[in-house]
Amino acid sequence: MNAPIIPPVVKSIVVARSVGDAFRLYTEELGKWWPSNTHSLGEDKVATVIMEAHAGGRIFERWHDGTEKLWGTVLDCEAPHRVVHTWHVSTDPEHASEVELRFVALGPARTRVTLEHRQWERMMGPAAQGARDGYDQGWEGVFVGRFGQYAGLADGV
Repeated sequence: MNAPIIPPVVKSIVVARSVGDAFRLYTEELGKWWPSNTHSLGEDKVATVIMEAHAGGRIFERWHDGTEKLWGTVLDCEAPHRVVHTWHVSTDPEHASEVELRFVALGPARTRVTLEHRQWERMMGPAAQGARDGYDQGWEGVFVGRFGQYAGLADGV
């Protein structure tokens, strides 16, 4: 018997940036906009959050004392249009979900950025639906709110 399919969390914003700029702000400057004081393992211990935007690269938090805590691994990177990575911030890496970011040009300085967080079934058991529901709300604040503000939401969207 197959496990029920849990729908992905999908969030989409339009920023007043080129595709390359939007991709760079999301990947290279993750530590500048990510709310690590509330959305991390170490909270006030966190010095920065880093994404190594290449296949096999890590996504992790680095604490002030040098401790590193892995959040996920980059599975595919087609800069500046797409990055896919596992996501297991507070769970076992063997039960990681998956996040895909797509960056699509709408003009010279307008880019649609779409986040799809999926593969909840990997989490095993009843916790999967609860995790999905929590991330649906969490990505609204972190991706739409924090990243959107940092990258500059486009007017009229």
